[in-house]
Amino acid sequence: MVMTEVDVAIRRASGIEDYLAAVELQKEVWGDDAHVATLPMLLLAGKYGGCVLVAGQSPGRLIGFSFAILGREAGKLFWWSHMTAVGEGYRNKNVGWRLKLKQRQEALASGIEKICWTFDPLQAVNAHFNIHKLGVVVRKYESNAYGVSGSFLHRGLPTDRLIAEWNLNSERVRERSDGGSPPLILRDLDRIPRISGGGHEPNLGLSEDVLLLEAPVNVTDLKQMDLERARRWQQTIRTACQHYFAGGFSITDFIRLDRPAPGAFYLFERNRESAG
Repeated sequence: MVMTEVDVAIRRASGIEDYLAAVELQKEVWGDDAHVATLPMLLLAGKYGGCVLVAGQSPGRLIGFSFAILGREAGKLFWWSHMTAVGEGYRNKNVGWRLKLKQRQEALASGIEKICWTFDPLQAVNAHFNIHKLGVVVRKYESNAYGVSGSFLHRGLPTDRLIAEWNLNSERVRERSDGGSPPLILRDLDRIPRISGGGHEPNLGLSEDVLLLEAPVNVTDLKQMDLERARRWQQTIRTACQHYFAGGFSITDFIRLDRPAPGAFYLFERNRESAG
């Protein structure tokens, strides 16, 4: 698929109108008022250490936004990027990519060197964007992080989430931010042991330093056609991630294949301090 860009200006939110438009965009994208970041939340984040970015087009329509709050972990400040959204009709046009690059720029200018957020482990498009394109690393899995949601996107499944760690000054993130990505050598994939395929029971006894975990190619369609199968996929990925994270592994890449057949895989690597 050829990606076409749109003419868009990205800036920090600067007035009530920007924040109100961000609230309405959330409702459009997620269809669930219960999980919308409200006007006061956005205002406070924008004023006191966080960041609310808006992406707009002439004559001023908001087509995307990103919302981060200030956090502290192990004595260090970081941003928690709670939401990034792009409106219908503007996806796959690099708007999300440009929002995240602007967020990185604003964070570094504010003395912030790490941004974290969550994403659905079943969503291959988001996983590929976050891990492969942006260069995040994943070491944590949260089961039902936000409780059962009424959003049409979740269809009653638990809101399981992976936690992305975006280390803004790391070599991998600097390279990805400049548009680079590691080469994919297809023959190497056949040599990497697979934790699971097709949503079947995961193999929890692997000892190699590099592993693959298959993910559904299009979970949105799968939920509509076979919700129970989507639930089994979720349980498999949950069990595998929790086990191998506890055993000293991180997710360092996400691979999408178009041929010889569509496929999607998380790449696990043993942490160096855990090796040997």
